Amino acid sequence: MKFSILSKPKLTFRAICLAVLAILLTSVPVRAREAEDIVFFPEDHIFAPLVADPKEPRFFAGIHHFDNEASGTFTGAAVGYGETFGLVRKNLAHDRVWQLSIRGGIFSHFDMNTSSNNLLNSDYTIGLLWTYRYKDLFVRARAYHQSSHLGDEYAKENPTLLKTATGFDYEAVDFLGAWSWHRLRFYGGLHYIAQSNPAHFDKWGYQGGMEYYGTKEIVPKGVFVAGMDVKGFQELHWSPGYSLKAGLNFKNLGETGRYIQVMAEYYYGFIPFGQYYDYEMESYGIGFSFGF
Repeated sequence: MKFSILSKPKLTFRAICLAVLAILLTSVPVRAREAEDIVFFPEDHIFAPLVADPKEPRFFAGIHHFDNEASGTFTGAAVGYGETFGLVRKNLAHDRVWQLSIRGGIFSHFDMNTSSNNLLNSDYTIGLLWTYRYKDLFVRARAYHQSSHLGDEYAKENPTLLKTATGFDYEAVDFLGAWSWHRLRFYGGLHYIAQSNPAHFDKWGYQGGMEYYGTKEIVPKGVFVAGMDVKGFQELHWSPGYSLKAGLNFKNLGETGRYIQVMAEYYYGFIPFGQYYDYEMESYGIGFSFGF
């Protein structure tokens, strides 16, 4: 069995993404290239990254204590690389704006109790993201592909788990709506798996949460940030997985761009990474994320 080859998305999924991109781009008038209401390659985001979602593409690293049914209890490292790259933004009348972006990420976990810090699993995601804002209301829609791959050393040292490994990849769409109120943001939406391997995976899921963004410095350049994210899937009998994060966000206040977050993190629910999604997990630790 091969573990390090990234599965290719289905042709139909790629065709859908390209069609959406073509429709949106061709809907821009020719005069838009010279108009201020069109921005190519915007640097900031309309829909800010979710604070507590463990699958939010970002640059991050963390150390956690893990306890799960697949690998037992161990100290692990979580490392991820990801970004949202804006392609085009359209400023509309009456405080409305939409943006089309490419979003991708890699999420990897390592067992720090092994001599070579074995790679346990890596998830790869890539897709198109469309966001929209009207005053304090926000919408995010995404079509993406994910592939999951076990680490070679982990697979060799766990032959029992290896026997059940069948690979796990899928194409999906998700939708989130959000409302910002003072220093709080509330969000919720649905997830739909269009195609998957294994094919029997149930289609639907949900996601919701809330976040708090401080505005006063607790320490120099640092404000308090906290979030709770909840996800559940039809395949797992709608059982919720809870992700909680709280800590400090260091940045130049009033400006977009670079920041560093230092967060205490806790998770309880089914494993949100890899093909052992039907095993329960609890973890806690500290994480660092970086914004550009």
